[in-house]
Amino acid sequence: MRVKDNEFPVVVQAYDTRDRQDLFVAEQVVNSQAEVDTFTSRYAGRLIKVRLPNGEELRHDNTPVARKRSSAGTAVVLILLVLLALAVVGFATGWIQNTFGIHFDF
Repeated sequence: MRVKDNEFPVVVQAYDTRDRQDLFVAEQVVNSQAEVDTFTSRYAGRLIKVRLPNGEELRHDNTPVARKRSSAGTAVVLILLVLLALAVVGFATGWIQNTFGIHFDF
């Protein structure tokens, strides 16, 4: 299905045809021919209709939202760095060797 460049954005809808009825399956507001092609390939074999979006659909921003970065990964890295620093200080001062009875004979 081809949509003219000056017609975007449009709403692409997929319908399942059964018993002389069109049953609604899905719809998406698209801004490019690539998005139309992706939608039509996802719902291949179904009736595809295109219409102009209404005012409410145009007001919504359909751009992908940037994902928030999880602070859990940062917290794990910080905890590992603190543990590594404690281990280095413990070996440098001899506290780990004395506490756990580790003796090196050189």
